[in-house]
Amino acid sequence: MSEEIQKIATCPIHQINPMHPEVLKSPWLMNERLRKEAPVFQDPNSGIFFVSRYEDVVEMAKDYETFSSRMLSSSRPLYSSEDEELLAIMREGYENVPTMLTEDPPLQLRYRKFVNSAFSPKSLNALEPFIEAVSNELIDNFIERGSCEFLDEFGIPLPIRVISSQLGAPEEDIPLFRKWTEAFVGNLSGQLDREGLLNAARDVIEFQKYFVERMDERREKPEEDILSKIVNASIDGEKPLENSESLSMLSQILVAGNETTAASMTEGIWLLTKNPEQYELIKKDPSPEIISNFVEEVLRYSSPSSNMFRRATKDVEMHGIKIPKDSILFARFASANQDGEKFPDPYKFDITRENLKDQVAFGKGVHHCLGAALSRREMNIGFRVIFERLENFRLSEGAPPPEFSANALLHGLTGLQIDFDKKA
Repeated sequence: MSEEIQKIATCPIHQINPMHPEVLKSPWLMNERLRKEAPVFQDPNSGIFFVSRYEDVVEMAKDYETFSSRMLSSSRPLYSSEDEELLAIMREGYENVPTMLTEDPPLQLRYRKFVNSAFSPKSLNALEPFIEAVSNELIDNFIERGSCEFLDEFGIPLPIRVISSQLGAPEEDIPLFRKWTEAFVGNLSGQLDREGLLNAARDVIEFQKYFVERMDERREKPEEDILSKIVNASIDGEKPLENSESLSMLSQILVAGNETTAASMTEGIWLLTKNPEQYELIKKDPSPEIISNFVEEVLRYSSPSSNMFRRATKDVEMHGIKIPKDSILFARFASANQDGEKFPDPYKFDITRENLKDQVAFGKGVHHCLGAALSRREMNIGFRVIFERLENFRLSEGAPPPEFSANALLHGLTGLQIDFDKKA
């Protein structure tokens, strides 16, 4: 156990740095102490207010008028830096403007309308054969080995191939999509050094230039993909989106469309290796209902979007704590999903829970994740195919123990080396 994690158990809570990399990797004990001792807690280092209990997180997520997703006020720009080299790189691209995740109604609803149809039940039903085919193809690549690096060989490729296909990209460009995802995730992590920030900025500009070209192509020749829907949509007589708006939406769709699904699927397999009695339930009855329950419990337990920013639009008080206007808050969704008041015995992985659908891995309210239905569809189909073809998952002998990445907003394993048996 690291020194920083030991501090969580022994030090007064105000002496702990919740943004320390080791705490971000293993946030569970910190979350538990926050729920019990300080359900609304201002981090003395960052000034961010942490909201940790289930009921408070849900109330906060639903009240967009008080807790805005437009993170920064008009007096504080969305992006600021005094690093001239970094600013010079960013000036080569488009402004980062608020849209779906970083805007509030009514504008936020306008942006979502442009892509809602791409995530409709009809659209997702049409995607199912593709998701199943990709799942089988990925397994074909490693099944005879009896082992794989699950994150790299299945967890990442499945959702990124699905979302890239929906963004109208050829398969040969998929490595670019992964690189750009890592750049956006790195910016969210709060852990990049200066060189990392510069490299991420260069990759973001590359992403923008690539998609401006693709958007020009779709304006000339629309196709049946999300990209065409975004660049050619005009709702209720409104003008089409500007390039900066389209790029903001595309970046959000890219990250939300693959990073969180990859994290949850990978942790789901790890959870099966640690909870053989739950795996036995699936082996005895691999029905759609059981697999769906498994998916919901994986989402609750893993909570890949562990925290989400909000901004107070006015002075507000919670649990006796005064939160000044324009304060930044963290809605701690991972903590809410392990609140024992809502989910008894919260650290037990249990696919038979009666209230699994109450988990908040995809948020709540108007900012409930647009791609939640797609992610669920990918996980249900992907796991079904896995359980049809593979069994007896276990960590590979000699492989390093799985570790989580340090990220202020997202939580996922850095890798998972497993062995398995091929089903007869």
